[in-house]
Amino acid sequence: MKSVKVNYKNVYRKAAGQGGWSKRKLDKTTKWGDFYEFIRGRLRGTETVLDIGTAEGNRFMRLSPYIKRGVGIDIEPEMTKLADKNKRETGAANISFKSMDAKHLVFPIGAFDVITAKHSPINFKEAFRILKPNGWLITQQVCENDKLNLKEAFGRGQDYGKRVGLLLERYRKQANQAGFRNIKVRVSNTPYYFKSKKKLIDFLNKAPTIPAFGKGNDYKILEKFTKRNHTAKGIKSNTSRFLLEMSKG
Repeated sequence: MKSVKVNYKNVYRKAAGQGGWSKRKLDKTTKWGDFYEFIRGRLRGTETVLDIGTAEGNRFMRLSPYIKRGVGIDIEPEMTKLADKNKRETGAANISFKSMDAKHLVFPIGAFDVITAKHSPINFKEAFRILKPNGWLITQQVCENDKLNLKEAFGRGQDYGKRVGLLLERYRKQANQAGFRNIKVRVSNTPYYFKSKKKLIDFLNKAPTIPAFGKGNDYKILEKFTKRNHTAKGIKSNTSRFLLEMSKG
């Protein structure tokens, strides 16, 4: 078992060069469905919202009609350039984008009603500081056993071999220590099917699941994996996520 350290800056830069992560489509691969649709059901239309790790902004901009104002941040400047371009195309006037490290949130105390973060690191102390009283934070993260059969086939991967639930435990502890209360946890592990071998290769070239995909015997391993996991629905793997909701006060 080999857990590989991922250079996320390189991953984000590469994804930005390929047009970002999403194509404005929903991502209903968890028990709670699409993350931003799930958030939408909790909004009243009066909130100021910060989206951490917003990438090219397409998913966050779907919330534009349901909030007062939104700010999306991403550590990769090329991503926020893409987000600004997409904003001009969609006309989401109440949303802006900034390049910013999630470790150091350059906003005043009590600036936001809601903080969202999908598959992005969080500094819970900083998040607590910039939330208004009774504000809330919601995040979806990738579990250690996500795409497990892929990692087993390659003998390496992101968080491969780490105990399942480790990140969840760490995030919950950090959130509690920062002062968050009413912490709710949801966990989802569902089947996922790549529609074709090309789709799977596209995923491996962009996502950090199998870092440095393409070296050595990777394509031979992929060929065996594809044949072994082929089904009528596609090439089978799994999507494993956890969701944390919490409030300030």
